[in-house]
Amino acid sequence: MVEHTFHKRKVAGPNPAADTQYMLTEERIHRLKTVASNRIQDIIVLENIHDPHNAAAALRNCDSFGIQEVHIIFETEKIFNPEKLGKLTSASANKWLTIKTWKTTSECFSELKKRGYTIYATAIDLKAASFDALELPETPCAFVFGNEGFGITETVKKLADVLLYIPMYGFVDSLNLSVTVGVVAHALSLKRRTSKQSLYSSSQASDLAGKWTARDEERRKVV
Repeated sequence: MVEHTFHKRKVAGPNPAADTQYMLTEERIHRLKTVASNRIQDIIVLENIHDPHNAAAALRNCDSFGIQEVHIIFETEKIFNPEKLGKLTSASANKWLTIKTWKTTSECFSELKKRGYTIYATAIDLKAASFDALELPETPCAFVFGNEGFGITETVKKLADVLLYIPMYGFVDSLNLSVTVGVVAHALSLKRRTSKQSLYSSSQASDLAGKWTARDEERRKVV
């Protein structure tokens, strides 16, 4: 497993534009603290995603709805670097997230279960329960999304605690990966904020805001 951090280039000289963009004004510090305080502890897991652009769109959904941690499994698909998905601008979500990568699904799940996570996996399966009827536990959960073509693996079906499907009422029976992640992330965020469960603690939020602040300081030095 690898927890990604941001690569830095050597400083070649003054960079007024970078100094302005990442200047730690009171307003920016307040923004960082506010966003950090709105994070939730649930995790999104992407298994064997083929197209990096789909992963990038999923990451943006995670940031938008307050999910900080994302795990990406590369067991059957070509590995890509999550740090390089999209441009490093304010619109790129990957720079705000904690992203961990794994070589196998079993290793990822082993870590999640050690941390006490309940694992849900989205699937078109007769044994799957409706996401609309889901009653979340008070403890954090992980939601797994599979490959764009064949979905989650048999390993996920075997090891997940619950299989879920998203009810649909049209002619199609599946959604684009990033759309599925967005639907689940939005509903998950709403459920957590309504119940006030599995939210970031004040210490977790403070630590996260501190990491973002330190990163901003480093980025001001980058050409």
